[in-house]
Amino acid sequence: MGISGEFSFLDMVNSATRGKTGVSTKDFTEIWLSPYEVKEAPKNTRREYKNIDALADAFLLVGQESPTILARINGEYRIVDGHRRNRANIHLIERGHEEFRKVRYFYKDMTENMYELSLLAGNGFTQDLTQYEKTELAGRLKKVLEKMRDTGEIEVKGRIRDIIGKYLGETSGQMGRFEKINNSLTEPAREQFRAGNMGVTAAYETARLSPEDQKAIAEKAAEQGGIEGKEIAALVKEKKELEKQTKKAEEAAREAKKAAKEAKEAHVGAAQASLHAERAAENADQSAGSIIGMNPPIVSDSDTENDMPSPEQIEQEAITILQQLLTIPERLTYDDVVSLQGIFIERNHRG
Repeated sequence: MGISGEFSFLDMVNSATRGKTGVSTKDFTEIWLSPYEVKEAPKNTRREYKNIDALADAFLLVGQESPTILARINGEYRIVDGHRRNRANIHLIERGHEEFRKVRYFYKDMTENMYELSLLAGNGFTQDLTQYEKTELAGRLKKVLEKMRDTGEIEVKGRIRDIIGKYLGETSGQMGRFEKINNSLTEPAREQFRAGNMGVTAAYETARLSPEDQKAIAEKAAEQGGIEGKEIAALVKEKKELEKQTKKAEEAAREAKKAAKEAKEAHVGAAQASLHAERAAENADQSAGSIIGMNPPIVSDSDTENDMPSPEQIEQEAITILQQLLTIPERLTYDDVVSLQGIFIERNHRG
């Protein structure tokens, strides 16, 4: 499509008609239809249509100066601009004014994307949009412009967010808030924003929180009938401080548990060492008698009258036993070695 430039999507809005209809009638075709034949936008930015009675009365007095603008999509006529006017026409028919059975419209064949863009472009010149409606408008404009750019229906130069910001008269910072709200605000909180219990700042601060926290904020907003951004910021600060203290307490508990474990391990190690030392001492005290008792010396009948073998016999028996031990060193235990060492130390001290 031959629409290009930084503000290409505004080409559909004629400056001479912005103040009245918000949509240009250039390249549109005049047609007379029944108000019942046309369809309202499936999703319109404006959710409330006020003062229909007063508008209908004005039509009776001075006529309908601005026709409702339509898009024809696959043979179906949908309202681009003029939802209140069409409702006033229907209201007059229901009041018995048959002259409104057929009224004048302007229509143009459009794609679904172009219809969405035309619808939103007209909404952008409405000065009494709520903060919620403007936020939603910004989000929908961004989506349709990106879609049309990607499909080649229009050419967009520049960053889309900045283009929409200039179109809506909003700063870059405010557009960033709109984007965060559209991307992250959960439905419970969005409902409070829609109901007017949150402003843009409060909705933005809420959108930065977790879904659980957003739910709590939404409940508080509903209960109080409203909530301010500074109140949300205070709640967030309080929660962060609580989380910080909780984290410190958990860390201290972990350190205490670790220290207790280390102390227990040290105590067990000391007890084991003490027990091992006691066993070694006992083995050392009993080692000499245990070894000799296990291998009694061989004596002759002539020696039976003596209680103890001669020194030469003891020496010979000791040599025999030690020689036997040398043949099985792999079968000795640690306690065996300690016992032998005890015997050696004790006998060495005796000289």
